[in-house]
Amino acid sequence: MNEDYLIDFLSQYNGFEKDYKMLPKEEIIRALMNITMPNDLSEEFYEKQDEYLQDLLSRFVLEDARKLKYDHQICLWKGDITKIKADAIVNACNEQMLGCFIPMHKCIDNAIHSFAGLQVRRDMMRIMAAQGHPEPNGQVKVTKGYNLPAKYIFHTVGPVTNGVPTKENVDDLSHCYLSCLKQADEMGLKNIVFCSIATGVYAFPIESASLLALQTTMLYLKTTKSRLRVVFDLYSDKDFETYQKTWKQLLSSK
Repeated sequence: MNEDYLIDFLSQYNGFEKDYKMLPKEEIIRALMNITMPNDLSEEFYEKQDEYLQDLLSRFVLEDARKLKYDHQICLWKGDITKIKADAIVNACNEQMLGCFIPMHKCIDNAIHSFAGLQVRRDMMRIMAAQGHPEPNGQVKVTKGYNLPAKYIFHTVGPVTNGVPTKENVDDLSHCYLSCLKQADEMGLKNIVFCSIATGVYAFPIESASLLALQTTMLYLKTTKSRLRVVFDLYSDKDFETYQKTWKQLLSSK
């Protein structure tokens, strides 16, 4: 089975010897993928990995960004960003841009890399090696979505705050959204799905972050006359309710 192949291959590749029998195989594979630097993985490995990840994906009912309900070309959606069919989804990264190396960590960076496959880290390794320096805040890099239902992944670095954002933090976060929106239009995409950038461990307060994200997007769509449809994906009830409240306030003030 592919599960056993992946566990054996990645264990040997990483020089890791341990008895995994007490853990579910899905957790073992994800944890091993999280720590793997794909310097020279074989084509056979990628084929087996892709078959495995596509089988996992087939067990879920997927959302389709084209069929969501939009208001002013914007939609608030609560769900798993790795389970939505879209032209692009946005990944909130750190400045190294290589994904999360903490096994089974619950951040969005970990989830996106885990379900897309190790091709994403491989591609980002090449991109970052060519760039020669860590990624500045507010820019964007693009990879394929590989085993995700999204065609592309937009990788962007949000500002790290102490819970009280500076003007520079605000500008950086605004540029995260603008860079992704402009890139989507330049690529001729029809829709893009954002996560709530920098509001997790980077501690940007979600109340002000949601206002900035929605205002920035509304202004961009209006001034550029873009036809892009924009989804804001919130994973928790609390975050979704915060975005809903902010969105209602913005619409009522128009």
